[in-house]
Amino acid sequence: MLLFPLWLGQAPVSGCGVSDDPAFATTKEHAVQVGGGAMSAPARERHYLDALRGPSGEPIQYKRRGSLPLSAAGADTTILDAYEVTYPGLPQAAVLYFDAYHFDDRLVAPKGFVCAVPFALAPPGPDAFRALEALRALAIEQGSAKEFAPVSLDADGSATHGVLLDSFRLAARAARAAAAAGTRLDPKNPPREMLRTRMIIVAYPQRCGDKEAVAPASLELAAAEGPQPRRDGEIASGEALARLLPAMHLPPAAMGAVYLLDRPRVTDTVRIAYADPACHEAVLPFRYVNGRALNAPAAALPAGQPATDRAVRVQAVIDLDGAVQQAVYTGGPAALGDAAIAAVRGWTAEPLRLNGAPMPAPVVLSVKFR
Repeated sequence: MLLFPLWLGQAPVSGCGVSDDPAFATTKEHAVQVGGGAMSAPARERHYLDALRGPSGEPIQYKRRGSLPLSAAGADTTILDAYEVTYPGLPQAAVLYFDAYHFDDRLVAPKGFVCAVPFALAPPGPDAFRALEALRALAIEQGSAKEFAPVSLDADGSATHGVLLDSFRLAARAARAAAAAGTRLDPKNPPREMLRTRMIIVAYPQRCGDKEAVAPASLELAAAEGPQPRRDGEIASGEALARLLPAMHLPPAAMGAVYLLDRPRVTDTVRIAYADPACHEAVLPFRYVNGRALNAPAAALPAGQPATDRAVRVQAVIDLDGAVQQAVYTGGPAALGDAAIAAVRGWTAEPLRLNGAPMPAPVVLSVKFR
């Protein structure tokens, strides 16, 4: 419902707050923080603009002018989208700037504008592209010095039927092999092969009745919902499997397959059939257990900063030990960004688990100051 009673000659009542800073939205350094990343930001920008009106409730028209990078002192590079905005009676088009990688939970209209309705943009989750880069960098950093056990295909963690290696574990293995060979990988310039999103599932032989080891005859990852997982290449065994997973001890007659996923989805199921009918087909669903915060105290307000009840948003990765890694500022009072990042580095969590094994998890953390 519009909130402008213009037919009564009254001043318009804005459906949102209005900034008193003339630089807000009209300069690159004070862009509107809508967030959402490359995939969602355009729709979020249009949502904001569709609610905007001229100072007396005039309908606006807008046209996207393009994108440009912005590197602010002490902040990471972001992408700005520029829009040309006009309304009846405006002598010259205004240019408004939108920040696609940061989000402010208290969106307001630029000075000289009002809103027809309140902005209703939900806080975005972790940006997918930034999360992939962070996970890859963390795998290279930690994998160079540490070995991570594979994930059991069995929900009880026993690995009776086999194991899987998600993208993180595969990248960590590659980093460890490179470090052992004296050629440490650069997280900012990883090998091209590491840029591919993939995981490997390995099925083990089974003991059936009095038979010691019956080899798997087929291996399939199936989805109960949504598109079926894409397999990359043929099912591998013997030397072909050894080339996929060099230096990994695998039982004879094991079988493996590469899938174009970073990890299994909740609705995915592994099906393994065996060469002897005495062995029943194994149907193995995946069991995820969400992580939870263990210690996340409020941050201390830096000296000289005014008190605020606004939170700072930080995107990070919870690693396999429950520590916060790869933290970057993604919204809220920018002056508190560095302090928020320093604070979350001391937070701890119970990590996400898949079949009992810890998994790295991209998260967005909300940091309050006391």
